Amino acid sequence: MSFEINARTVLLGLLGHPVAHSVSPYLQNKLAEVCSLNQRYLAFDIADEEALEDAVWGGHAMGVKGFNVTVPYKKAVMEFLEETDPIAQKIGAVNTLKWEETGWHGYNTDMSGLLRALAYDGVEIKGKNVVLIGAGGAANAALCAALEGGAAQVLILNRTVSKAEELAEQFSKEYPFIPIRCMGMGDEFVSYLDTYGNDWIALQTTSVGMHPDVHGLPVSDDAFYDHLSVGYDIIFNPKETAFMKKAKAHGGKAFNGLRMLLFQGIRSYEIWNDVTISDEIAGEILKGMELAV
Repeated sequence: MSFEINARTVLLGLLGHPVAHSVSPYLQNKLAEVCSLNQRYLAFDIADEEALEDAVWGGHAMGVKGFNVTVPYKKAVMEFLEETDPIAQKIGAVNTLKWEETGWHGYNTDMSGLLRALAYDGVEIKGKNVVLIGAGGAANAALCAALEGGAAQVLILNRTVSKAEELAEQFSKEYPFIPIRCMGMGDEFVSYLDTYGNDWIALQTTSVGMHPDVHGLPVSDDAFYDHLSVGYDIIFNPKETAFMKKAKAHGGKAFNGLRMLLFQGIRSYEIWNDVTISDEIAGEILKGMELAV
């Protein structure tokens, strides 16, 4: 069932820059259609950070029910929040705003989106060794997911070790019983992986291999891929990255980030509307997202 826009249509939106190629409008408007809710979701390109506050409060003035927030504003928007969800506090960024009586409340659904995507694909984190590639903004949610999911240990690989160490320190106090080790790309990290066997789950959080640089590899050492049972790439364009191809060629399973995008968006929708979206509905919407991408 779909609705014509009318005086009762509820507005939701995306704040970020750039947003022209976002698939979130497709996802969120499809969810509204499936749930028979009179809602519309638009993408708002906020090119100037100084305009972010105006967008947030202007949205409230116009009755916007909620926002998604994407790069580069996931941290900057936090100063306008009345309350922040504990997971978002741990990650240090929000991607979802919901207006409550007291003001804007902020959430981070990237972590839960990744965990649900992994579960959807039959990948179990609990008790497994996880190698996290990268230490940028996307790595925060991925590391939180690995720790919340009960990983046995996490190895962070990053070109700048000090940045990886900062990320590890951010989470080590919250998860003191899960070892987090940091190594550089030039270190003997393959030997370290070998110590713990060939059943590592790799979470690839860098932009290496994203369109148009589709041949880029975040880790070039072939021996690295021998140790992977699963390679999960947050990139979804191209559909199969060079990293995924390597993981498969060395006997592992590989997945792209479209399901993470799907489930983090679904979690936002659930927060805004107090509903639960089943895996069956998610699977149907995923087919359309694949075409949209």
